[in-house]
Amino acid sequence: MLTEERHQFIRDRLAAEGRVLAGELASRFGVSEDTVRRDLRELAKAGQLRRVYGGAVASAPFAAATISQRSSHAVEEKMRLAKVAVGVVASGQTLFIDGGTTNEAIARAIPRDVELTVATNSLGVASALADLPLVELIMLGGRYVRDLGTCVGGDTLAAVAQLGADLFFLGSCGLDASRGVTAFDSAEAEVKRAMARNSAGIVIAATNDKLATAAPYRVAAPDAICYLVVERTAPAAILADFQRQGAEVRFA
Repeated sequence: MLTEERHQFIRDRLAAEGRVLAGELASRFGVSEDTVRRDLRELAKAGQLRRVYGGAVASAPFAAATISQRSSHAVEEKMRLAKVAVGVVASGQTLFIDGGTTNEAIARAIPRDVELTVATNSLGVASALADLPLVELIMLGGRYVRDLGTCVGGDTLAAVAQLGADLFFLGSCGLDASRGVTAFDSAEAEVKRAMARNSAGIVIAATNDKLATAAPYRVAAPDAICYLVVERTAPAAILADFQRQGAEVRFA
């Protein structure tokens, strides 16, 4: 195979399965693993994949998009995910809900008759919850980043450290069964990690384009996910990897 033929095969395999393994590619191509690793480096440099241990996964979508730009993507799918995601919430619980358009949809889906304490660093989430009479809303302040729609930094981390939550609704940029939950922004990832540490369980609602993808900054291991809410068309093989690591999968 010529180099471009190998590259096209890798792109096609990622589109179909979300992941490639260097050893399998080397065997299929009849080349050394060093050659395959060079192919993966070149494709990663071009932004067409993200390398992980043993191979590569697709790059997470919307790397440079602001939250306002993402708000018009997959609106109906996010609404369906949100309706199912709030089904894991019980009255009287304390929740962390961080930023992201799917989490904003989840906040809008919380019933008015459920008593909750919700701590968030997202203005969009806070706005969605502001009029719910039985929700005690805690704003986690700090440096506001407009493109993210969230507060980050030392003040945010200090506020998170004072709280403990029953569940953390974690907005994921990338979600892979080996690399786990990942984010594009280092400061945002740091806040997500703090919330994860102070929560008894993690809930993620993800559209299909987030599955088997990765962003640069790690947030949580795949076995930390308690509930994974996905579309009914999500690939079964990808979901099986999460289920083997303890996630309960729910379909929207």
